[in-house]
Amino acid sequence: MPVSLLRVSFALALTLILGAGPGCTTPLRDDPASQRKSQVPLGPLYSSEASDDGSSWSWSTLFWLIGADADGERHSQRVLPFWWHGDDPPYAETTFVLPLYFGRTAQAEDIRWFTPLYGYTETPETRSDHLLLNLWDWTRSRAGPASHSGLFLVYDHSRLDELRHDLTVVPVLGLAHLFHSEWGFPAAGETAPALGRSASRRFDVLDILGIVQLFGYDDVGDRREVRLLTLFSDEVLSLFRSWRGRSDDEPFVREWLFPLYMNVADAEGGWSYVGPLWGDFHDVEAQTETDWWLLGLVSRSQSPEGTSWSLAGLTMVGP
Repeated sequence: MPVSLLRVSFALALTLILGAGPGCTTPLRDDPASQRKSQVPLGPLYSSEASDDGSSWSWSTLFWLIGADADGERHSQRVLPFWWHGDDPPYAETTFVLPLYFGRTAQAEDIRWFTPLYGYTETPETRSDHLLLNLWDWTRSRAGPASHSGLFLVYDHSRLDELRHDLTVVPVLGLAHLFHSEWGFPAAGETAPALGRSASRRFDVLDILGIVQLFGYDDVGDRREVRLLTLFSDEVLSLFRSWRGRSDDEPFVREWLFPLYMNVADAEGGWSYVGPLWGDFHDVEAQTETDWWLLGLVSRSQSPEGTSWSLAGLTMVGP
């Protein structure tokens, strides 16, 4: 059930509970002069109570469906199930219900529903419009460009400020989605220096319960990443991943196609692996590089001292 409909139902229930109560409750104050005394006890047809000093009183009729109540600054009136008003400074609330209309006014918000097809909610900070029992909603901030809109099971879009956006296509109750994208967020992060970039972009396709993600793409700060078939929202558990740095001074690569290909490198060196046929290790500082074939049965090492060949780990030719 949409959130706004739940709030309307709760308000109606609260109206019945609170509205019926004042006719049979005692005042909040302990002053003997403010204690109510029964004046017209006619049961459910009509009854009234009042204190000696006149500061606390109530009356009700028709099984307490119609009545009023006052105790000092607190006042309430009701004509149930159509109308209820409560005033308890600094708070005030009015609820008005007809078969095709619901209105509720309180200090913090103002709710209106004109048939189940359209309604809106206003607060000092936001204005929200709703269609078809909140199947579609649009909320915008009064203080800035922030906004949110969504169509149930179709899309959900949030604009956090002038630059930052978050879009989900075919969201399924926060459990899965067909497409999700973020853009305009800061390029820098805990593990991603900005490198002069002003914003980031990222999106993914077909995420189910955070367990499996079909495709993902990140363009953030110092890196660009592509991944395929990611498990448990952990990029390391991706069937395919390509994570490459942008900086020419400090390049880095983290990519693989499990279990056929692996390439890990940075400014200090790295290693590569292609199936069981070929692999490579290199150390930039030591100026060494080793190539191997057939799971290391045959290998070649190159260094400033020269080139050597090994068979099954035994050096056959070398300086």
